[in-house]
Amino acid sequence: MKKLLQILTLIPFVLLLDCRLKKPVYHLTQSEAESRFEIVEDIHYELDVHLTSGDSFTGKVKIQFLGKKLKDLRLDYYQGKIKSIVLNEENLTNLPYENGHIQLPSNHLMIGNNTLTVEFETPYAKTGNGLHKFTDPDDKEVYLYSQFEAFHANKMFPCFDQPDLKATFKLNATVPKNWKVISTTLPNGQSKGTNPDEISFSFPESAKISTYVFSLHAGPYQVWEDNFESIPLRLFVRKSLAKYVDPKDWFTFTKEGFAFFNSYFGIPYPFLKYDQIIVPEFNFGAMENVGAVTFSERFVSRAPMTRSQRENLSDVVLHEMAHMWFGNLVTMRWWNGLWLNESFATYMASLAQAKNSEFKETWISFFEKMKQWAYDEDSYITNHPVEAKVSDTEEAFTQFDGITYGKGASVLKQLVYFIGEDAFQRGVQNYLRKYSYSNSTLADFLKELEFASGFPMKKWSKDWLETKGTNLIELTTVCADNQWYAKIVQSAPGLDNKLRDHKTKLGIYYFDKPNKQISFEEFPVVYSGRSSNAIFSVKTCPDYSFINAEDHDFAIWKWTEPNKENLEYVLEYDSDPMRKLILWTDYFRQVQLANITYDEFKDTAIRLYPKESDTKIKRWILSRVAGDNGSTYVTSRFWFPEEKRIRDFDSLQSFLWEELNKTKPGSDEQRYLFVSLIDSTYSATSKKRLYDFLENKLSIPGLKIDQDLRWNLIVKLSSLETDRTQIQSIIDREKKIDPSSRGVNSSLAAEGAEPNRTVKDKWIQILLNPKSSQYSSSTLRVVSYSLFPENQKDIQLSFLDTYFDALDRFNRGEDENYLDAFAKSLAPDFCTDETLLILKKFTGNHPKLPAPIKKTLLKQIDSEKKCIQMKNKHKDLITN
Repeated sequence: MKKLLQILTLIPFVLLLDCRLKKPVYHLTQSEAESRFEIVEDIHYELDVHLTSGDSFTGKVKIQFLGKKLKDLRLDYYQGKIKSIVLNEENLTNLPYENGHIQLPSNHLMIGNNTLTVEFETPYAKTGNGLHKFTDPDDKEVYLYSQFEAFHANKMFPCFDQPDLKATFKLNATVPKNWKVISTTLPNGQSKGTNPDEISFSFPESAKISTYVFSLHAGPYQVWEDNFESIPLRLFVRKSLAKYVDPKDWFTFTKEGFAFFNSYFGIPYPFLKYDQIIVPEFNFGAMENVGAVTFSERFVSRAPMTRSQRENLSDVVLHEMAHMWFGNLVTMRWWNGLWLNESFATYMASLAQAKNSEFKETWISFFEKMKQWAYDEDSYITNHPVEAKVSDTEEAFTQFDGITYGKGASVLKQLVYFIGEDAFQRGVQNYLRKYSYSNSTLADFLKELEFASGFPMKKWSKDWLETKGTNLIELTTVCADNQWYAKIVQSAPGLDNKLRDHKTKLGIYYFDKPNKQISFEEFPVVYSGRSSNAIFSVKTCPDYSFINAEDHDFAIWKWTEPNKENLEYVLEYDSDPMRKLILWTDYFRQVQLANITYDEFKDTAIRLYPKESDTKIKRWILSRVAGDNGSTYVTSRFWFPEEKRIRDFDSLQSFLWEELNKTKPGSDEQRYLFVSLIDSTYSATSKKRLYDFLENKLSIPGLKIDQDLRWNLIVKLSSLETDRTQIQSIIDREKKIDPSSRGVNSSLAAEGAEPNRTVKDKWIQILLNPKSSQYSSSTLRVVSYSLFPENQKDIQLSFLDTYFDALDRFNRGEDENYLDAFAKSLAPDFCTDETLLILKKFTGNHPKLPAPIKKTLLKQIDSEKKCIQMKNKHKDLITN
């Protein structure tokens, strides 16, 4: 890595000059939104679009609104073509159209009724934002879908694109006659026009909703229909993927959600129908469009779904459904309130699963995913309060993170434990009734909760929502005469952090080692300030204790000197998966905090894995010892000496192979083990084994190597092979076998993974110019994440100057999802002081970077610091 010092001299221009100051900005600021809110109200859209399979579509939008003040009025519309603008029967020409909006002059507006009609032509998007177009490589059919959050409705049609300007929508869409059209309401009519190959769908006026949850989707989608009570339910997917969809699961999870939420919220589902559309090249997991929720095709598996996959699908279905009330019926005024939408939906999805689904283990999953995402996000310099300040819509994108989702949901769970489930539910019901079809603020929500519970919500909000950071907790215990004394010491590291009021449970274990048994007892406790004490009567002095036994709290347990032998006894003999996963996670955190070496953790994990019976915990262990969380940057094994790395991977492969051959045929665990085997393949022997699976020379009872697993094998092997003879013939063959969009993307990922500088340069040049590329942003993201796997750090190093130069040249008007993926996937993660210096200099000298890039680089600085700390912990292993 000494070459990094040379890189410093190669990129002085990039490090010293910010070219971004004069580049255009296409976003909406909060002050602009507040100003526009004072000018207009009572908005009604009538949208008429002509959709074809070409590169663009035409349309006309009629906007009726009441004027409150005579001021210039901003109309948002991004990079389309304006054909005509008529305002109050006057044709307006030569209006300035720049930076994604048109300024309507005040002298053409009126107090009271106004009518604006705009004819336009908009290019279809290939970024996943706006109205996205996808051509299925399987059958060449064209599919369209919209994605408008946070500021993308104006990429489809001219509008006042902000959440507190709610409006009604009427729609007419003319499309090819074999297409279906899906929107906020059900169509109330179809008609044929002059073109016999087209048909028009008309949709009645919707309820008042925000622009970002209006939607339009069209194409020859496959559809399944059902209903819940009086609510029509439909499920859509493109035809070539339909054979892999299980509509029974989708409708079951949907009906379970409606049964729970209708009762819990005390307000029946407030819209007229409920469609779910599975769409290609989607930027997110799902999107809560009113009555027409979109889902990523990642939720469609070409192999039988594991229980974890089904649980995740159920969770996302419920999350989006909860938004119909929290977010759509009642909406935040501005994007600083995004957390309440997302945190509430996240919490409510887990609650609904726990109360009314087969997935009773949901709170374990919540702890594993959402809670850890929150702790991780809150540990970076980029952390922010749950209720964050959001200056513009570009910054709003960066709020879709582990704090907005995970921490917000976690503190809601803590709040419910404080005030009780009944009081929380009453407050939520009052809030929804009071602000239906309108917008609200944090203060509105807190007021209803305080009225229902009597709990001092303003103080709670100041502590938990309006300050950032996570508390560290130390637990000291003494036991004598059947009295157990617990001292909880709380600290608040980091800027703007503070000590908070907490309610949790202390857990204690009693060991019966001769019989290899264990018993458990827990005690509720409230603690606050710097130090709190508690005394409990116990039957005998416990052998082991820990804090946050049922995961109600949001705090990190700071281990002092844990008894490793007793901890391992608990991990081996406790039968409760929630408690064990809490302890396993705390144990692994000590690696990340550089308190113990990775090898210490790994040895324990591998020893206890065969004794574990819970599949969820087994999957978690595998992810830490063999997946991206274990064998790559998080624990930094790539900087170990090569001899040790080879020895470690060979040992890991032997362990995985042994377990793979012992596990139940066809089980979820078998698949997890096989994926781990692929991930940890590096040696010639392990490569040969993967080739044998691909060529059907090797098999394991019950393990089906489906098409997606085949591509996993191929991409991994491609990343290792400099001699391309064998692997290239396999790639070429597989492309013919699997011409689907997944096959196309996987083959490109395999190409990008090739350890060849010329190939990397080809793809990086394509990535630098996404708008001129033949590929969608989604495909380019797939390639970018495949370019530099762990074993190719030396190649990545040679492109470091190109990376920083690209970050400097990207416009702030570029698609934020693409900028985010580019910055993350190619970020330097070399775990050296030199990398750290480069990152610090670049970010320091480029204060006007787009928000997604800036956040990624600041987090990367923190990651390098953490990695260097971990590396220093392993110095004896590195120097030997």
